[in-house]
Parts: sequence; structure tokens; C-alpha cells
Amino acid sequence: MLSNMVQNHLDFIVFIMALLAERFLPLVSWYHPNTALTAIFSAIGKRIYKAAEPNSYQYLAAALASTLILSVVLIIIVLLLEFAFYPELLAGLILYLCLESKAIDKKALRIAKLTKQNQKSAARELLKPLVARDVTKLSGAGIIKALIESLILRTARYYFVVIFVFLVLGPIAALAYRLLTLIEQAWRSNIKPNSPFLKPLKITLFIIEFIPMRLLALTIAASKASKLSMHYIKHYGRHFYQTNTGWLLSTCSASLGVQLGGPAVYFGERFNKMRIGTERLPIAEDVPVIINRLNQARVFWLLVVVCIEILKSI
Repeated sequence: MLSNMVQNHLDFIVFIMALLAERFLPLVSWYHPNTALTAIFSAIGKRIYKAAEPNSYQYLAAALASTLILSVVLIIIVLLLEFAFYPELLAGLILYLCLESKAIDKKALRIAKLTKQNQKSAARELLKPLVARDVTKLSGAGIIKALIESLILRTARYYFVVIFVFLVLGPIAALAYRLLTLIEQAWRSNIKPNSPFLKPLKITLFIIEFIPMRLLALTIAASKASKLSMHYIKHYGRHFYQTNTGWLLSTCSASLGVQLGGPAVYFGERFNKMRIGTERLPIAEDVPVIINRLNQARVFWLLVVVCIEILKSI
């Protein structure tokens, strides 16, 4: 009886185990496979990126390179799944490797603590791998603002969107999405954000993230300052440089009661991004608050998934 129940719900049990493993047994970055993949993707980007070439070359080169990378990795994984005795366990391993949340939270809390202790140089060094922007001249408030934005967007992408794609489209689609985020992250470390070379990746990620990002934004909006969140989405989020990001930062800005967004420097060039909100600048104490908001959204959607699984088994 018990073995039949486990067999019937093995995929869901593995899903929960992957979430718990990521939460309590996260991989350290220096031996995580993503670290090696990011280095490989960065080298590929440097090899094929030619700033002097026309936009048509940039679009084609980026599209072909990312397609080749996805094809090679996904064909290997599909073959492994086909011959695996328990493909559900391999799917759970894929989900575990794709998720990244706990490590980001720990680093964010450490950066906030250093900033509060006025150790800005150390805080900037820890912040540098988390953002693509130049952090050398950031003030204490600038460090915290950049940290909160990175924390929100990384948690949304590397946790909520990964889970959404995994549950809706399966482990192969989740892995493909995560590889695309790694490729973009690797290429952005050497290329300006407005480069046409990055446009094919940005469009693809925008389409994939359209629904899950908005669901997360609405979940955070429902937890606190709902009216202000809707006001911010209307006046800021819909006009942000990227509307998925705009929705999410708008609701988080309203929830925290702080100002987010604003100009940022990339490779010595200032990009005038929209400021969201008119309240105070964020402080170190806001970091654990936003982590708590994201954890509340985590618990809510986990309960939704559990309820759906129960209803399916009735």
C-alpha cells in the first residue's frame, strides 16, 4: 500500500525533496556546476562578440550560439532521462541544480551587515558578482539598493520562474530556461546591457518570465500595500525599461516603502533608468524584510502546489 502510494506520487515527493535540499543543503558556488558553465559561456561570448559588426550579425551570432549551447546540453540530458531507471530522481536532481535562493539570501544578509558596520569596500566586493553594474563608487544607500534589486530579481528568476517552468513544462524546459539565464549572466559581464548582441536572449527570457514574474508580483502586492502596489505598477512598472522587472520592483518598492531603480553605471557609461517610488532610500534593515516577503510568497505558492496535488489524487 505504502509502496504504491510512493510510486504514484514519486514525482511530487522528489519535487519536495529538491526544494528542501536547496533550502538546507545548498551547493557552494566554487564547486557548483553553474560556476564552470558560466566561465565556458563567458569565453564563448568573448569569442563571437564583435562590437564593430552590424546589428544583423549581433542578432544572428547570439541566436546561433545560444541555440548550439542549449542543443548540446539538452540532447545529453534527454538521453540520460530516456535510459534512467528512475527518471523522476534525475528530474529532481536537475531541479535542485537549477534552483538558487538560500545562497543568495545568506550573501545578501552578510552584505547588509557589512554596510551597516560601514565596511563599504568589503560590501562592494561581495556585491560585485551579484550585479552587472559598476559598484566601485556606490554609497551605502546605493549598495543596499543594488543589493535589494539583485536579491529580488535573482530570487524571482532562479527560484520562482524555475519552479513554474518545471511544473508546467517539465525538467528539460526548466533546465533550458536556467541555461539561458546563465548565458545572459555570463555575456552581460563583458557586454553593455543595451547591446544588440543581448537582444535575442532578452526577448526569449521576457516571454518565458511574463506570467510567473507577474504572479510573484501580485502575490507580494497582496501581502502588503496592495493599493499602493497597483498604483506603482500603473505609474512605474508598465513604463519601466523591462516590464517584467518593472512589475516586480514596483510591488516590492510599495511593500517596503522605499525607492528602487534609478541610474546605474555599466562599463563607465551611465544608464538613466526610471526611479520607482518617492519614499526614503533603502537601508540595511530592509534586506531581511524583503527576504521575509519573498519567503511568504514561497510558502503561499508551495501550499497552492500541495493543494493541487491533493486534488489530483482524489
